[in-house]
Amino acid sequence: MIKTDVIIIGGGATGCGIARDLALRGIPHYLVEKGDFAAGATGACHGLLHSGARYAVTDPEAAEECITENMILRKIASKCVEQTGGLFVRLPGDSKRYRDRFLKCCDDVGIPTEVLSPTRALELVENLNPTIEEAIMVPDCSIDPFRLCMLNALSSRHRGGGVLTHHRVTQILKEKGTCVGVRAEDTFTGQKKEIRARLIVNATGAWADRVASMAGSSVPMTLAKGSLIVSNHRLTNMVINRLRPPSDGDIIVPNEAVCLAGTTSINVKDPENISVEHHEVDLITTEIEHMVPKFGSTRMIRAYCGVRPLLKADIGDSRAISRGFRIIDHENGMLSIVGGKLSTYRLMAEKMCDLICDRFGKKATCTTAEVPLDGQDELTGYPLSKRLKKMDEIVCECELVTRQNIENVINRIGPRHLEDIQHRTRLGMGPCQGGYCTYRALGIMQEGGRISSEESIDILKSFLQRRFKGIKPTLWGDQLREEQLIESIYVGILNLGSFRRWRR
Repeated sequence: MIKTDVIIIGGGATGCGIARDLALRGIPHYLVEKGDFAAGATGACHGLLHSGARYAVTDPEAAEECITENMILRKIASKCVEQTGGLFVRLPGDSKRYRDRFLKCCDDVGIPTEVLSPTRALELVENLNPTIEEAIMVPDCSIDPFRLCMLNALSSRHRGGGVLTHHRVTQILKEKGTCVGVRAEDTFTGQKKEIRARLIVNATGAWADRVASMAGSSVPMTLAKGSLIVSNHRLTNMVINRLRPPSDGDIIVPNEAVCLAGTTSINVKDPENISVEHHEVDLITTEIEHMVPKFGSTRMIRAYCGVRPLLKADIGDSRAISRGFRIIDHENGMLSIVGGKLSTYRLMAEKMCDLICDRFGKKATCTTAEVPLDGQDELTGYPLSKRLKKMDEIVCECELVTRQNIENVINRIGPRHLEDIQHRTRLGMGPCQGGYCTYRALGIMQEGGRISSEESIDILKSFLQRRFKGIKPTLWGDQLREEQLIESIYVGILNLGSFRRWRR
């Protein structure tokens, strides 16, 4: 049995941020995550570090939080952030009245803006629609959510925090009506662990109500699915937004070698088993093409979706729900935190840890806004070309991932899923979507004695199944031809049998 002070359930940005904050305040804790880091909404976001401008008109409180946290994360998480800058572009027919209101609201909450002529905007982003009437520059950035989570967790570990990934909480332990711990099961081995604590924090995002129900409580939530698609190269080096009220297909974000475009907002009841519909891909493509015409003729390599864990509201359009956050005291030894955004994860963690310190009678101030994340010295930062300085034996050509990068991950965490390597190195996240580097990485794992040949086949099939789920909605043109090539490699050369039979 493990004893600690705080158990954090959930390894997304908020959970990892809480673990780091507790570590810096000297409070013993354990974080438990059923998958790898950023397995939920954090890893399925559009990789945007908000300036807050998107919410300036409709949700000024959230907008003010975003711009404050934007400036903090640039300093403490510089190797996770690419300071791209962002443009809000006004197209013919878009409301000039909304533009005026947008500028005023940004000014009211302290978001710096600069109005650009069409000529100046096209100088910055040559692929913009040449018919734009103007653009407004804001301090948006691109951010890597996987790096962000892992570095927060690393900061926790360096200060004695416990972190368990691939451990599913199967039971909340209660005594006399109070939560006193959890039982967790290792999803690889089936081994069970019991962890006891003075307080449990539920930071599971879209799964918050399910976890709370295990303790006899509930969390009022609205779940909104958002879908995005990935282009095979960067069409812009700046974040491009549509200057209009938030709607479908109004943003494209540069992210390493690709661009992420979205998004949609569809209310769902279950965060599991969600998928991207073909009409969503068509809608996003059409809308983004209005801002960046070349998007329509660019190869789309993948589509994916996540579920936004929003505060419960009786509003038909989930885009109108506040992106603020709320801490719920269930008065039974469990605290839940819901809502918010990736951009405000640090603030959410700070408020939660303030409450925990108050509950424990401990005087410890938050320092997460000043102390840089641990482990950044080992990272290359952005842009992608910086990795060329350290190239030896390349395993993934798209993302310039070397054999040494993969071996370092294998030796450090002993991964049992290819996604564990992918999230830490970006293996397979580029245009080939793992088609050529996946089996190489598995070979390295097998050479090191981490897995058997039989296990490697099962891992490969599982990875390719998940990969195909994201690729399927984008299968036309060049992408369809490449998928046929990948299929011939795995079925013909690697003799995996009927690809269609096991990939469903």
